[in-house]
Amino acid sequence: METIQPLMLLLVTLSLLLIGGSIVWPAPKMTDYAYYAQCMSPETREDLRAVMREGVNQSMKNHTGRMFENWMRDPTDQPGRAVTGMQNAVKAYVGSLKVLNDWNPPQC
Repeated sequence: METIQPLMLLLVTLSLLLIGGSIVWPAPKMTDYAYYAQCMSPETREDLRAVMREGVNQSMKNHTGRMFENWMRDPTDQPGRAVTGMQNAVKAYVGSLKVLNDWNPPQC
């Protein structure tokens, strides 16, 4: 019991630090993403956009496969779990494509 108390104190302290850090240093807004981009030529921008789109598409395919594999492996609460997982994936996919299409780093 005595060894649990210091561990709990450490976990509570770390949690407070993480929460406090997120309040003091908030994450950048979605509209700020373009400001962190390096300047590049229009050709490079489109090449990078194609690579990123390919990555988003591949991630969506991988996630879809995992949802189906989970369903086959554990039919508990299916298809609800798979539907929820796919709804989250579609939301992330659509949001990623919007950000990707809006991405417009400065030209050098």
